[in-house]
Order: sequence, then structure tokens, then C-alpha cells
Amino acid sequence: MIRLQKPPTWRCRPVANSYVSRRTLLGWSKKPDVFTMPQSSEAWHRSVEQHPDLQRDPPQSVAILGAGITGLTAAYNLCRFSPETNITLLEASPRTGGWVRSQTVSTPNGRILFESGPRSLRPWTVNGIITLNLIEHLKLESEMILVPKTSPAAQNRYIYYANQLNKLPSSLSSAFSALRLPVMKGAVGPMLLEPFRRRRPADIEDESVESFLTRRFGPNVTNNLISAVFHGIYAGDIAKLSANALMHDQYRNEKVYGSIVRGAMGVQESILEDQILRSMYSVRTRMLGSIKGTSIYSFKGGMETLTKALDEDLRVQDNVVVKTGVEVTGLRYNHDTKSIEVRGLEGPDNSFDFVISALSGAKTASLLPPGTADTLLETSSVTVMVVNLFYDQPNKVGHSGFGYLIPKSVPIEQNPHRALGVIFDSDAMPGQDEREGTKVTVMLGGHWWDDRASFPSEEEGLMMAKEVLQQHLGITDMPVETMVSLQRDCIPQYGVHHAGRLRQAHEDLMDKMGGRLVLAGNSYGGVGLNDCVRSGRDAAFEVAAGKPMTGLERWVYEETWVANH
Repeated sequence: MIRLQKPPTWRCRPVANSYVSRRTLLGWSKKPDVFTMPQSSEAWHRSVEQHPDLQRDPPQSVAILGAGITGLTAAYNLCRFSPETNITLLEASPRTGGWVRSQTVSTPNGRILFESGPRSLRPWTVNGIITLNLIEHLKLESEMILVPKTSPAAQNRYIYYANQLNKLPSSLSSAFSALRLPVMKGAVGPMLLEPFRRRRPADIEDESVESFLTRRFGPNVTNNLISAVFHGIYAGDIAKLSANALMHDQYRNEKVYGSIVRGAMGVQESILEDQILRSMYSVRTRMLGSIKGTSIYSFKGGMETLTKALDEDLRVQDNVVVKTGVEVTGLRYNHDTKSIEVRGLEGPDNSFDFVISALSGAKTASLLPPGTADTLLETSSVTVMVVNLFYDQPNKVGHSGFGYLIPKSVPIEQNPHRALGVIFDSDAMPGQDEREGTKVTVMLGGHWWDDRASFPSEEEGLMMAKEVLQQHLGITDMPVETMVSLQRDCIPQYGVHHAGRLRQAHEDLMDKMGGRLVLAGNSYGGVGLNDCVRSGRDAAFEVAAGKPMTGLERWVYEETWVANH
């Protein structure tokens, strides 16, 4: 049994990992009941690089498909933990970075920064601490912008409902005043009754987020509050998204404890590996003390600062080749050589011991022979139009805070252009612009556009965004600078039975690809940037061991644990 220093109210559940020695990779001692922590980052790196499990059969060659944040992170970690491995990072577009893109606009009065993808990060989750450690290794601390928990962006978050902005409570005292808001109507009673509701039947393995939370908290909480939150994270429809995949702890709590609330108040269970990683990376990340009290952060040059630093680091590594403008057309497994042929890559060296695919699940499945992992094709993605606007006058919004989200319950006449939400960038991430003014971002589409045959043009999108701001915030002035970005198929949708489809894909890939194709990215372990950094890191550690795997093992063993408890 692994002993960890942890609060007594937590119980760790194991995730079986017989396919790779995580005891080694995480720095455990050879005694099975003791956890040892290397005292420095350098010592930890050396202990992993020199361990026999990684040197016994390290892969000679690895291809990584996709040079977004997941692929870049996978390559960065793999070239250090398996320095003898030749790594080829392939990207179809002319640039690396994927959805992370920060663009500057030069004006006579100073520079303006627009983000078309992720724009901030949270530091205090397990995955967030892993990202901070990466930032520290890349020596980007001086480029960070920290937004404290006391800032308006952290304290003031809104939901647009009943033709007004409803401020969500940020403290116990503000919770009482929030009860009078229209968005909270009919919410309190069902929330208080949740511990006394019946649990779901034992034979129900999954259902939609909407179905699950309506059973537990009623339709008002679900449609007016929760749907808005899921618009902000997934741009998705809670009537289609999986409760088991996206609210796994809460869904498990209902099964084990009969209630979400009782489960949250009782013994808290977490994955053993996550607890070890939190402890390990907290010790190894020196900057944690300096960012104490931080709510979110970004960089002076935007989020692309991180992906550019990874790109620059990889291009000077002797064992890494970065190739852009390469469209992979297929993957074929050779059972005799136990290697994967990457089609579309010119030259004789197109076979690799392992391939890490950081592409979407559907894209990866399309590269495989029919019938190889067809369940991955069922994970669809939504398209979002991001419209950035900058106004000359400061404080143009009339509200201070991070921004507002729009629930699905808002009638179409109050949201005719199907906006998902609006970010008050000037408050959310101050210090990125040289010019004084007001910067906002309008997000349009997502699941609302699932049935569209075509998407709006940039001109139409800009018009729609301006009308949203006029209707919701009363802004009638013309912006002085704008940028419109159509992000096609940018956010995977974890539909009902997503976990089951990934378990089936794991079995198929082990059988038909010999455990040589490892999946990573936002189709599997979370859609946030921190999640992708963690996913790339995990894939690198697993491949460095040279053992057959798919990257989907966590879904398999997590389900086994839940089924037995």
C-alpha cells in the first residue's frame, strides 16, 4: 500500500498501470510501501533518465502527430526522458501552436493583443501545477501576468439571464444577496433537497449532464446556471454531453453515497497518481510561493508565449526534428517489425517504433484502416467564432469582472446570434495592451451551429458580435480595432457513453496497432490547456518506457475501480 502525507479525510483510489512502471516514473522507491521525493527538479530528471525501466527498451524512433500544445509538450518531455530516441514532430499547418494564437495589432497609440484561443490559465489544480513546472523549466516566469483572487476578474462573474447581468456569488456573504437575482429563482429549494433524492438505478452507466443534474437539482439550476458554465468550457449542449465523462466525481458520488452533496461532504476519493503528482510537482516547482493568491494568469505576449518557447526549445535539440506543412494521410501497423508506417511523410524514414497522436480522436481514426478504432469517429467537435473588439474609451462595458456566459434557457429573441458568452478582456487580463481603452471578446456558435450548412463570414461575425454587445451591454460605439477567427471543430464533445467508446478504442488499438499508437490531447482527458499539457506529459512518460499502450488506460482502470465500489 502506498503511504502519502495527505489529509485524513481523503482516500486515494488506485488506477492499475501494469503496462508501465509508474512507480519508477514518479520517483517511487523500490520498497512498495514508501513514497520518496527527489529534492530537486534536476535530481528527479536524472533519476528517471537513468532508471533501468526506461533504458531497458527505449524506442529508437517516435513520431508525434500535431504540434499544438499537446504535441509540443509530448515532444519536450520525451526528448528529455528518452534522449536516445529520435523524435519527429509533424504539423499539417505552417505554424506550431494549434489553437493557441496571440496576435498583436500595432496602432499609433500603442500595441493591442488579441487572443483567438485560450487566454488564461488556473494554477492550482494538479494539471495546473504541472503547467507551472513547465513554465519554470522554460524560464518564462518574468513574462507572466498574475491576476489576484481579490481582483474584479476573480470576484465578479456574470450570467446573462432575464435581460440583465446576474452576478454570481464569490463568497458566503454575497451568496445571500444573489438569491434575489432572477437566475437563482427556484434554485434554492431543489439544492437543499438534493441529499434526500433517490440515487439512479444501478444499471445506468451514463446519461446526459442535463438529465443527471435535473434529477438532482431540478430544471432551473440545470438550465439557467449549469448550461451557461458548459457553454463557457465546452461550447456544448448539456442535453448531449456525458455526465460520467465530464462530471465523473459527482456522478460517482451519487452511485457510492446516494447524493452529490453527501459525497462532497464525506470521504473524498482521488486517483492515487494525481495525489502523487500534486505532491511531487509542488515540491519541484519553486514559483508556487511567488504566485500565492493568484486566481488566473497569462503572459505579457499572450498565451502563444508558451507554445513559441516550446517550439524554440525543440528546434535546438539534437534528437528532435520539427516539420510543418506535412499532411499525414494514413497510419499502418506492421506486425512483423512492430512499427507504424506514417503515410504522407516523404523519404524512406517513415516507420516509427511508436506514434503519439495529438490530433482529435476523429481525425486519428480517419487515418487508420477501417474498423481499427471506429468508436473514436463518434466524438464530434463544435465550431466557435471568436470576435475580438477594442474600443477607444476605457470602462466601456459598464461592469467590472471577467465577463458573462449565456445559458441555453435564454430565449432566442434575447440572444438571436447564439452567443455563448462575452469576456471583458481589459479586466480579465490587464497589462497586455499598451493602448488605453476597452477590450472584449464575443464567442459565437458552438453547439448552436451544429446543423448549419455554412458558417458566417468574418464581416457577418463582426456584425453579429457588435449587435450582441449593443443588446446586452448598450455599447453602440464602433470599435477601433477588431479581429474575427473561425475555429472549426475546435472543442471535442464528450457525448453520452464517451467513456465506453474510449474503452472500446483502447481494446481495438491494443489488438490492431500493437499498443504502438498512443493517443493524447483534448479528445480524451479534458479540453483545457492545462489538461493538454498533462496529456502530452503522460504520453511522453509512457512512450519513454517502451511498453505497449494506448494512452486510454486511465479510462479502463477507472471504470474497473468504480464498478467494484
